[in-house]
Amino acid sequence: MLFRRGPSKLVRLILWNRETDKFTPGQWFKGKVYPDRSDLSPDGRHMIYFAMGGVAWAIPKTCGTWTAISRVPSLTALALWPHGDTWGGGGMFTSNRSYWLDTYHEPLRADTNLKRVFSSPAPSRIERDGWVRKETSRKTKLFVVFEKEIPKGWILRLRQNYLNDRYELEQREHGLKLEFPTWEWADWDRKRLVWAEQGCLRAARLEPRKLGAVRTLYDFNGIIPTKPE
Repeated sequence: MLFRRGPSKLVRLILWNRETDKFTPGQWFKGKVYPDRSDLSPDGRHMIYFAMGGVAWAIPKTCGTWTAISRVPSLTALALWPHGDTWGGGGMFTSNRSYWLDTYHEPLRADTNLKRVFSSPAPSRIERDGWVRKETSRKTKLFVVFEKEIPKGWILRLRQNYLNDRYELEQREHGLKLEFPTWEWADWDRKRLVWAEQGCLRAARLEPRKLGAVRTLYDFNGIIPTKPE
């Protein structure tokens, strides 16, 4: 599942079949979805997401922000927890049938057969997915470094702060370091590196001393908005 931000204050869900690299555009949403606080169940059937919507689109009792569980590829909430601000919110799946949430609010709706657990499976979703926290700024705690070891001696590194994320690749054996200031997201996908930049999803294999030929999997820049749901 991909969240394509824009144009304007719109988000579109897009289904990505990683086996075939087929992309199926889904529902539009007027507002903001926070990908780092959202999660997909291991079987791909359900999604947890944290969202902020404009007054016209939000359920008044949520006070503008909420956590929801929906059935992919829809955003329609099967379960809904009001939040009211952007501190916390969202959650992670612990299995196909269970989940953990970062909220203390009571649900406005709970029409799923899924079980809520109250122990977080990891400090963050990125750490659950194999990244290792390496460094945090002692003064502000707003600068964090995560690393993931990937094949052929490469390390994928993410430097996070409150302004943006910066990605780089390092091959310590050969003393190589490559920086990618335009990447907005990156991760390892089985036999290739995948990343998002400038409205496109791209992929490349890694060679011992360089990034291999780059392939654009999908260009999202031509997506035309329809009526948000």
